[in-house]
Amino acid sequence: MPLEGSYAIWNNRGGSGKTTLTYHLANKFALKNPDKTILLIDMCPQTDLSHALLGNDEHNQDHVSQIGTMKKDAMVFGEQKFAKTVSGYLDLYSSQGLPNNVDPRTFLLNVSKFNAQLPRNLYLLCGDASIELIARSLEQKRNQTASVSQFGAQAWKSITTSLKQFIGKIAARKGIKLVVFIDVHSSCSIISEIALAACDKLLLPITDEHMHRNGFEYMFALLYGFSQPSNVYYYYRHFSFYYRAKEHDVRLPKIHLILKKSNRNATNKDNQKEWEFIFEVYKKHPQAFNVAKELDLKTLDEFKREFVIDISEETSANQIVRQAVRSHSPLLTIKKNANSNNNNNRNSSSNLADVSTPSTNSSLSKTKNPKIVRSASPSPNNRNASLPNVNANCIHKSTDALNESSSLIKQDCLSLNSNNLLNDELSVYTQNEQINAILYDELLDKIASSLNRT
Repeated sequence: MPLEGSYAIWNNRGGSGKTTLTYHLANKFALKNPDKTILLIDMCPQTDLSHALLGNDEHNQDHVSQIGTMKKDAMVFGEQKFAKTVSGYLDLYSSQGLPNNVDPRTFLLNVSKFNAQLPRNLYLLCGDASIELIARSLEQKRNQTASVSQFGAQAWKSITTSLKQFIGKIAARKGIKLVVFIDVHSSCSIISEIALAACDKLLLPITDEHMHRNGFEYMFALLYGFSQPSNVYYYYRHFSFYYRAKEHDVRLPKIHLILKKSNRNATNKDNQKEWEFIFEVYKKHPQAFNVAKELDLKTLDEFKREFVIDISEETSANQIVRQAVRSHSPLLTIKKNANSNNNNNRNSSSNLADVSTPSTNSSLSKTKNPKIVRSASPSPNNRNASLPNVNANCIHKSTDALNESSSLIKQDCLSLNSNNLLNDELSVYTQNEQINAILYDELLDKIASSLNRT
């Protein structure tokens, strides 16, 4: 079965909320698609995504540092040991390539075996802090001459596509429906380049504070080679990622969605010039955007409807969304009755066979699940489908009406699933926080539905 989708979540500057988005989006997509294998790859040296997914063991020691330092579950190849992390894989690949007798699944962790709150079809190529050190070695080896490099004349291409080869080998296994999400480091280092080269599509989170023309010019120049901010970029273009990628026939991801986190005081007129600039880039270079051939987007409004999803600051930054990450839990999970099959049930299907992962602390599954309501998912046939009306309408009700409808927050078909919430009961959160958590979940539904669009 070929790869069904690979998505890089990247912005060339920090503070855009990409790790929180990656965490919640992957969980949402895994819950909505239990027949698919969802692979998360943590390419950030901070390893925040890996920490959020795996949490701590029964002795309150974090799994990520133990895996990264090979205190737990190292992979043995010949006389060498490699950590089951992205750095361990890149270390192996840069020294020996990907040997035929090495199953890349050996590096993967089934997240649910560390954290029983999360779906069983979610897998992780764990991050570790040594990736920046490994990057120095990779850069040196990538630029070796043919007479020195084990990869011959293909050194640059081989190392740049090392992660893509890893993904391809997993996707080639019979019966696997693989979807990949990569949390990409916000710099444009070799690590980010390897991550970007591994994906077909780009999800671009931005904020109002970071939205200015120079930033977009810089990003487009780095990744696609157009909209050069100055002559310097032209004079030194042969050192740039886009130039080398084109030279070595390495495909780069197309922009699939721009996820704009709006300031609460922002208006429709804010950043208008920046949006007009982005739209001009689209008109000149539509090949950089993942747009259907039959679509002819003639206006900025049409472009925004197709490519831009607005996420309000109140929705993305509310306490429930943040607490779900801190407590290593999904934001909202489908609440089944006793006779239903839960996606975390050991009898549920999982397309990727388990390869030596440690057991989890069973106490994680005994947490309280305060209830929370949400409405139906949007249609999967439209990249930017309209949000359901149920909870959106609640926001426009009066305070009295909200109080009258508070029972909605306690009765419906979904639960907030958290291991160690600040308080045991959801009632400690305000009505607005609960509604904003619902709306954030609906935005995740909207984004996840757009991923089904080729």
